[in-house]
Amino acid sequence: MKFIKRLFAAVVILVAAAVIINANTRFFKDIGKNIPFLSENYPEVAEYISEASDSVNEALSHIPSPSEMLTKIRGTELPIDPDDTASNIYYSSDSMLNFYSGENTSVALTEDNELDVYGVCGSESNKYLVYRFLSEDGEVLDQYVDEADTDGNFRKTMDIPEGTYQFAVFTGPERAGTFSSRIYDYIYLTNNADDTWALVTSPVYEHNITEYEKPKSISAASKSTYSVCSDEESVRSLSESLTNDIESNYDKALAIHDWVSENIYYDNDSILGDTNSAPYVASDVLDSKRAVCLGYANLYAALCRAAGIPCNVVTGYALGVSGSSGSSWDDAGINGSEANHAWNEVYIDNRWVIVDTTWDSQNSIENGTATPGQAVSHLYFDANIRFFSTNHKILEYST
Repeated sequence: MKFIKRLFAAVVILVAAAVIINANTRFFKDIGKNIPFLSENYPEVAEYISEASDSVNEALSHIPSPSEMLTKIRGTELPIDPDDTASNIYYSSDSMLNFYSGENTSVALTEDNELDVYGVCGSESNKYLVYRFLSEDGEVLDQYVDEADTDGNFRKTMDIPEGTYQFAVFTGPERAGTFSSRIYDYIYLTNNADDTWALVTSPVYEHNITEYEKPKSISAASKSTYSVCSDEESVRSLSESLTNDIESNYDKALAIHDWVSENIYYDNDSILGDTNSAPYVASDVLDSKRAVCLGYANLYAALCRAAGIPCNVVTGYALGVSGSSGSSWDDAGINGSEANHAWNEVYIDNRWVIVDTTWDSQNSIENGTATPGQAVSHLYFDANIRFFSTNHKILEYST
């Protein structure tokens, strides 16, 4: 009996040690590299151990720490050292959808009850714009075509047709041909009793502001973790090559955004279950060049942290993605509490800059075929929290 107890205790200790090693190192994740004999003679076993490593760490990530458990029980927030707290000075604008000066869009109502749309196109591939007013059923009520000037600036003031429910913008390189969606399904308008128009505020906007304004730890947003592995050689090397000749952190964050959105492909096949699940560990995403949103977010955070820029991974609900009705603001989305999307907030110049590399990427993998997009979008680089709330609900900040 004593022997069995000792054996059991030894097994428990070994398992606990393995879990601790797995959570703090990549020994089991890279078992094939660490034990070449295993990968050479038993590749299936090496692959199984590597995948099990991911599964164990995924499970561990959902276990709260003792301090987190206490705060849950007490109904309080986990305290942050004041010296480690990031203040959040952010821009406020009702009209601007994002604040990046190189490519942005603003949507506002004029005193004459017209819709005023203006901004910077960003590239030749976006120089022609199509504006559409849509009914609640998706019928096109009116349409305008516009062209950016030689400096890339555009502006169009339009009458709003009766029955308008949504406003959409499409862009393309030529006046006639293929256009891609720039803003679709996220700008809502309502007609007031006095026959004036108003832009509708997202029902999750106040919730997002509350979450967005909470203090966040700089050190937590700077460390290398299992999935946001900023200390990995491949990650550090790429981060350095992308940012080495850039001075400002804002421009570094932009360069990293552009690389991730341009070079990583959204793996639709893994979502549909046609292939193995897409990698989410930053170095694995970098190696395979495929991911879904969590992989995009982890890689972006790892590259930023490797460049010395604090960056959080934010998990949340993408409004309209899983709703049964297809509407961006259905009850499932507004009240959604299970994450179906991930993005980032990067800390620059005393404010958290919102970045969604997944939605700015036009690349995709479908039926085993990788298809590059026409151009990287910047609609979700330095996004305005007001506009961002039209299609994102913040649920949790993770490290």
